[in-house]
Amino acid sequence: MPLHSGAFIALFVIIPNDMKRILIVLFLMCPFFGYSQSKTTQSFHKDHEDAFVLFFYSNTLKMLNQDDNPEFEELIKDIDKMKLVRVNKADYDLDKSDYKDLVDGYYDEDFEDLMTMRHEGMNVNAYIQEDDGVTTGIVMLMQDEESISVLDIKGAVPLSKLATVISKVQDFNN
Repeated sequence: MPLHSGAFIALFVIIPNDMKRILIVLFLMCPFFGYSQSKTTQSFHKDHEDAFVLFFYSNTLKMLNQDDNPEFEELIKDIDKMKLVRVNKADYDLDKSDYKDLVDGYYDEDFEDLMTMRHEGMNVNAYIQEDDGVTTGIVMLMQDEESISVLDIKGAVPLSKLATVISKVQDFNN
């Protein structure tokens, strides 16, 4: 038997006031739960639905550390979630202007240049987003001859460990 709105209201009346406040706040926050990754990354993924995509949440990252490696633990301790989107350039006829549009999207979201480097044959541009001096996100755009990859990290990674993160991502890319 379906739950009718009258039954829902009656059920809501018997819930204690503290619980009602919590439920109302959670209900009002629901629209924001889906917007945890940057809008630019979400749009890039949506535009390239056949892309190779991986999601890593904090608990997933911790489970990957089955050897209890302290270096890996230090690397992931402040990461809330990560999303990797890899798109084959040939499949979507991507060129320099598409890459520039992607970069401009991150600038529009208040990401700032962090570094540019080459790592194992891949051009890497890293961008950082901060709120009152606290790192809230890092985006790494990685490009080689065949693909463009976006690694969108919510949280923080020790800057001295970015090359390690890139190497781990390349392991997934191959």
